[in-house]
Amino acid sequence: MNELFEFSAEEDTAGPSQKNWVVLSVEDNQPYQDVLESALQEVSFKGRKIELLRATSAASAATILSKRQDISLILLDIVMETDDAGFYLIDTIRNVIGDELVRIVVLTGQPGVKPHDKAINEYNISEYWNKTDLSADKLKSVVVSNLRTWQISQQLQIARRGLQMIVDASRSLTARQDTAEFAHTVLEEIARVINVPNTGGIVCIVKTGIESLQLAPIVAASSHFRELIDARLENVFSIYDEDRKQRVEKAIFEAWQTQQHIFENGFTLLFFDTSEHDEKQYLMLVDSPHALDSNQLNLLQAFAENISSGFVNQALMNKLSQLAYLDTPTGIHNFNWLAKELGQQSTYHINNSSLVLFRLLNYDTAEIMAGHDYATKMFKAFCLFINEQLPKHYLLAVWDRETVALVFTLDNKPGEDKLKAIRNTTMEMDELDIQLQFQVGTMDFKDTQSLSLAEVLVLANTALGKARSSGVDVYNFDYALIQRLANRMRILTALKKALTTREAFFLVLQPKVNLATGKPVGFEALLRWRMEDNTLCPPSEFIPIAEASGLSLEISEMVVAKTIEVIQRLQAEGYSLPVSFNLANSDVVSPIIFNEIHRCIDEQEIDASLLDIEVTETQATEDYTVINPLLRSFIDKGVGVSIDDFGTGYSSLSQLADLAATTIKLDQKFVNDLTAENKDKALHIVQMIARLAERFAFKLIAEGVETEEQRQLLMENGYQHAQGYYFAKPMPMDELLDWLAKT
Repeated sequence: MNELFEFSAEEDTAGPSQKNWVVLSVEDNQPYQDVLESALQEVSFKGRKIELLRATSAASAATILSKRQDISLILLDIVMETDDAGFYLIDTIRNVIGDELVRIVVLTGQPGVKPHDKAINEYNISEYWNKTDLSADKLKSVVVSNLRTWQISQQLQIARRGLQMIVDASRSLTARQDTAEFAHTVLEEIARVINVPNTGGIVCIVKTGIESLQLAPIVAASSHFRELIDARLENVFSIYDEDRKQRVEKAIFEAWQTQQHIFENGFTLLFFDTSEHDEKQYLMLVDSPHALDSNQLNLLQAFAENISSGFVNQALMNKLSQLAYLDTPTGIHNFNWLAKELGQQSTYHINNSSLVLFRLLNYDTAEIMAGHDYATKMFKAFCLFINEQLPKHYLLAVWDRETVALVFTLDNKPGEDKLKAIRNTTMEMDELDIQLQFQVGTMDFKDTQSLSLAEVLVLANTALGKARSSGVDVYNFDYALIQRLANRMRILTALKKALTTREAFFLVLQPKVNLATGKPVGFEALLRWRMEDNTLCPPSEFIPIAEASGLSLEISEMVVAKTIEVIQRLQAEGYSLPVSFNLANSDVVSPIIFNEIHRCIDEQEIDASLLDIEVTETQATEDYTVINPLLRSFIDKGVGVSIDDFGTGYSSLSQLADLAATTIKLDQKFVNDLTAENKDKALHIVQMIARLAERFAFKLIAEGVETEEQRQLLMENGYQHAQGYYFAKPMPMDELLDWLAKT
């Protein structure tokens, strides 16, 4: 077998084990989505058909993406529930989920919307199309083209990962890191094999096309040749007398020309050829104080076969290293190599170093406008340009297809003025001056000492994404930013683990009371998460992370289930009072949650009037046309709907008149202001909201009551119910039951 790997021919038809290509359509226009599905039904690429997943909003798409890792292509309507919904989804895919592989084709057809420049320049998308320009045939062409690109990219990614594991495992087993080390080990082992003391030798590398054999470098030497390491072959002859010099010189040239081993009285020449793999040949001169006997010669000849295999293995290992640690399009070391090199640095050296990332902002534009080859050529020129401008780095590598990374000692780290000056310098390519558009992110490793190297590199990539959205030319990933991102990463990791059992999550209940009597009229269920270190993680921290990572739907399902359990427990204790619960913003309109609530009411025979769904005023008004019918269906079922934080949103009178709600909750800001300096203004707002509630037949609850004065003012202005620490704090179930028994 002459090749390391044998690849089977590419099949045109799908075998029984091959799955369909998975394409996700994110589109709020269902008729258009039906057209897409119809057009793609008969599309086949490499014998595999297309499975089309459908999402009608960015939120539902994020949920699908969190559960499916086999999606190759996303057809994304850039404008859906909000003007920026599509952009937020792309940001989630690239920077939160971390999927740089999936192809994203942006579609738009809304009159007056022109997100083209923004989509191309700020987001990593594959293509952009107006729906009106996308005929059925063109759609098929776009889909097949992107599936082909995704497949190639995926195969390269898998191959690189596999090769990297092979290289690392093999190197750790052999404990010979490079050719020089291997050659030195060979010289030491030869002396042991032939059992001759005072044996010395050299190993030379002869590259194909060398002008003179005498110029071949010595890469290993032992015994009396040791001082010749890094010298040339011509320096060997100076240690011999004239007669021996002539004999050795003649034998060296004979071994090279005949490509055979030469065994002479007092020395041996061994020849090894790996030029098929790396354009190199090896000459090994082994000196001995006397002629070798036949047994020693036989042992040496046999061992030479092992040495030959070893040199070939070294050549193959070096070739594998290039594949695993080299960015093929540019010929520059890649991210894997950078991570390996940084991992080998001492703690002191790392903490005295700084990472500087240069991201080429117009790469995607160049790729779309001028083609992949041109964009790759431009990026390679960009890497060389940065290398020339900042030569004092000690590591340089391709970070991703549009970013190059340099590592400096802190003493040599370029200042912000220098970095900005480089941005204003043109780069020459094809004898033309090109004005580059790139962004710089810098990070000192001393600010990340509490993190592992793997975490640091992930955070640096995330921070660079944040820098892109900030629009700042030179962005410093300072300690505070790194710690915030690291904390988000730790919370996300812990959250995923906690959701596997749900045992760490529980509800606390805050009573809603009658202002006049103090008697409970209901409860609000609030989710709490006790982490492994026994601390409580605030919902304000983990809920946004859950929403961004597609985990919020699972949390919302859990909240519904736990609320049902609370109602059942309260009923068993003799209390039939409504319990309200909050849903994550993206899950209010989820059909899964909608169906789950209806299922619980029907199957568990829960009195619907004991359930109350709380949504914020902002949610209710921003998604008005979508959410209002859903909330209305709950009300028709008998479920209560409360508008939380009322007064802080932007609902119009027309929306308010038709708002699907049973209760509005006065935001605690206005309650607090009743006893503050601007209490007159707050009082007017409190009175106005009370009149609105009366006019539209809403129940009214005030939030955040903390003093007797606030209670009195609310009662005087038409409020009957409230909640707040003045009456009771949020309590676990057992503590709540004790409170109820005393009330």
